[in-house]
Amino acid sequence: MTVRFLFTCIPGLGHLNPLLPIAFALKKAGHEVAIATAPIFSKTVTNVGLECIPAGLDWDERRLLETIPELRAITPIYRGEWMMNNIFLNRSPHKMISDLSRIVPEWRPDMIVSGSFEYGGAVVAEKLGLPYATASYTIRWNPWILKHAIGRAITRLRAENDLPADPELRMFGRHLDLCLAPPSWAFEAALLRPALTQLVRRKVLGPDLPLQQRLWGLKALTLQTIFGRAMRANPKHLTVGATTRFIGEVVGLDPVPPPPAWLKAMPRQPTVFVTLGTVLSAEYPEIFEKLLTGLRDKSVNLVMTLGGRGDLCRFGQQPPNVRIVKFMTQDELQELLPHVDLSINHAGYSSVMEVLLHGVPLVLLPLVSDAPMNTQMCRFSGVTPELPSSVWGLSPKGLPIVRAEKLTPGILTEAAMTALSNPAYRAAAKAMQLELAARPGPKEAVRLLEQVAQGNKID
Repeated sequence: MTVRFLFTCIPGLGHLNPLLPIAFALKKAGHEVAIATAPIFSKTVTNVGLECIPAGLDWDERRLLETIPELRAITPIYRGEWMMNNIFLNRSPHKMISDLSRIVPEWRPDMIVSGSFEYGGAVVAEKLGLPYATASYTIRWNPWILKHAIGRAITRLRAENDLPADPELRMFGRHLDLCLAPPSWAFEAALLRPALTQLVRRKVLGPDLPLQQRLWGLKALTLQTIFGRAMRANPKHLTVGATTRFIGEVVGLDPVPPPPAWLKAMPRQPTVFVTLGTVLSAEYPEIFEKLLTGLRDKSVNLVMTLGGRGDLCRFGQQPPNVRIVKFMTQDELQELLPHVDLSINHAGYSSVMEVLLHGVPLVLLPLVSDAPMNTQMCRFSGVTPELPSSVWGLSPKGLPIVRAEKLTPGILTEAAMTALSNPAYRAAAKAMQLELAARPGPKEAVRLLEQVAQGNKID
């Protein structure tokens, strides 16, 4: 029986790419698949071979300042919070709900599958009586955190669309929650880390941060205490939801394919891969420069991608052990990663997972958005070394973020060489690789989605 699945997706590679294995597995099983996302992002979807239905707010994460020009007036440290409140929880779902209310009767999906941070799809599905699922490619949400982070906004969305009150947010996982994160990763593991508490306390009590950041940290410490007490009082919040199923994509355990020709031509020494993603690369060119200064004369190959937004000419001629490219496709990245010994990146979720699937340790530079939580989870898993206290500031959520101006070539080099030379980081990354490989693959996602689409409860 052919089923029509409509995915709803935030317009960014970090949101689209995690959904692709499930989407293609559904197509291979004989089902029809389309992805509803921003019109400006449509070509990216069709280029990978999927039908795209233009819908939702017209913006592109890769061209953030161009497509959401109001951000230019927002101080960088506030941009993540502004995006969450104004885009992800407001304009994006409102426009998606409006468009899907027209699209769904025309395209007639049997089921809607919504990616992380896309909240309009589930609202429309519930309103129209369709089964739906979430495909979560961030850390598994703790119910208490979910309620306090987005509860008010979701309550407003539901009221505006004449849906009944849902104070416990059972909308998420009502039918099926496909979780693409490692099973061992949970908010409580990150937020209740003693090392995190100590670092935030040092920054709050120390003299090197502006008063506002110290107040954010003080608030975070207070919420951490409340959160810890809530978890002890309600241990059910620590359990995996009844409809949550962990799904993965197994790579990196098969025989290693040959390296790309250009890598073969580089010296035979450890390879360090650097990316700041498609959003941040153009905003922080100085980080690439500091990494070049610190690492190009070391016994490593340094491979850097500028996420499609940086200026190659800025860096000039480089020695044979350095390769800088403007952009790497997913195919090029998957060809390279089995031969990488260390990744230095911005702690974006997809960038972290792509590396851990190959058992590669990391040096993480969380600058914005969800990066601080991903960094804390990687610290919890032991796959990345800690950076000196001096480089850390505090985000509006009170979590540690890197102050780019405090990074030096020496600090970056020491972190990289520590991650390369200490076998504990490689061992921890290999352990994470095995955990990720133990998850069922996309075929299991297809089976579960078919069950829900046909009106059955998942087994």
